Amino acid sequence: MIRRFLPDGMLLAAALIFPYSVARIFLDTPIERTMGTAFKIFFFHVPMGWLTMLMAVICGVAAAIELRRRSTTASAVALAAAEIGFVCGLGVLLTGPIWGNATWGKPWTGDARQMSTALLWLVIAAYLLIRHYGPSGSRRLAAGLAIFGAVDVPIIYYAVKLWKTTHPTTEVVGSLPPALWAAFWPGLGAILLCTFGLMGLRIRQLVLAEQLDEAWVRVTDREATDGTDLS
Repeated sequence: MIRRFLPDGMLLAAALIFPYSVARIFLDTPIERTMGTAFKIFFFHVPMGWLTMLMAVICGVAAAIELRRRSTTASAVALAAAEIGFVCGLGVLLTGPIWGNATWGKPWTGDARQMSTALLWLVIAAYLLIRHYGPSGSRRLAAGLAIFGAVDVPIIYYAVKLWKTTHPTTEVVGSLPPALWAAFWPGLGAILLCTFGLMGLRIRQLVLAEQLDEAWVRVTDREATDGTDLS
């Protein structure tokens, strides 16, 4: 019962928190001195970046389990995580240049974090294309891409430490003043609740679709064997 209604509860909680979070971000947080209102993109850009990396790791781990155990659930988790990671990654790549243009004077500098994030998004996109449109024997290739995407996540995280980049360091969130912290965490919580609520619903849908396909195959095989029409 809990597993059945947990995704719906998460989405309901997110719907309640989102208006409060948006109000805090746009009405209560101060205007940044150099970037102006463009700084408020931070409250959406950073959570989406974190979620893109988290979904890539979940997809890679689930794809590895799918390869090893031929698990239907792991396959559904990998696909659902990739779909959410694709949307979050697109949000990162759209909001980042807006913020970068206000901060650096140009939307794209081609630094290590930007390039590694763009690479991760392309890997996720390729994984989804193969999963949805590839031939039946392409699951292994898709899993390999998912695992490669998970390996790219630490590179994204440490890019600002390993190379000279225009991106802020990973300590920025921890150094936020209390007023910004109070606005950042409700928004992050709402986005997480929405993400995992949608992910739970999508996994359930994919598992049920796979079970229906298997049931249909069993019925058609029985018809072919018995020579009867069970429809």
